[in-house]
Amino acid sequence: MDKPDILFTADQVAARIRQIGAEVGRDYAGKEICVVGLIKSCMIFMADLVRAIPLDMTCHFLRVSSLRDASGGGERTDIVYSTEIAYEDRHILLLDDIIDTGITLNFLLDHIRERRPRSLKVAALIDKPGDRKIEVQVDWAAFSLKDSLSDRFLVGYGLDFGERYRGLPYIGTIPRPAGKGEGRTGGVATG
Repeated sequence: MDKPDILFTADQVAARIRQIGAEVGRDYAGKEICVVGLIKSCMIFMADLVRAIPLDMTCHFLRVSSLRDASGGGERTDIVYSTEIAYEDRHILLLDDIIDTGITLNFLLDHIRERRPRSLKVAALIDKPGDRKIEVQVDWAAFSLKDSLSDRFLVGYGLDFGERYRGLPYIGTIPRPAGKGEGRTGGVATG
């Protein structure tokens, strides 16, 4: 297992999460929010953020998978798990780990909007606006990466490579192994 190069220290991450928590608290003052986190990679981000938000809330997890069509290389997004979340007339705060192309997030936002929430906002651990294929609104991002990391994978603080590195208290990068395609937590993901 490669030792990651530190991109954002544990102290930097903790400070940004506290800051976002305070901002969410101000924006939703006096309201109960429904926090929905995309598993697995946002679980640590979600755990820390909900503790930093000074409001009543409910917490839910949603699993989304992006699948490549083997015949044409196109991408299809399926919502794998969502049946227990009642979005109707609620203030929804959707948490994602990495937002880059916007394809998966756009699909998911459309799905939630169909159920007519009172409001819908997005917080991300990492935003990569330079990788967008579809424009999506990110209301809060802990960190924004302007430069492409196409030769590196982001790991730590819930982000993984092959289910490893999730427990690191910081966000780092490791070299993309030779022959590995694009991945969800890598330099080019599908979120």
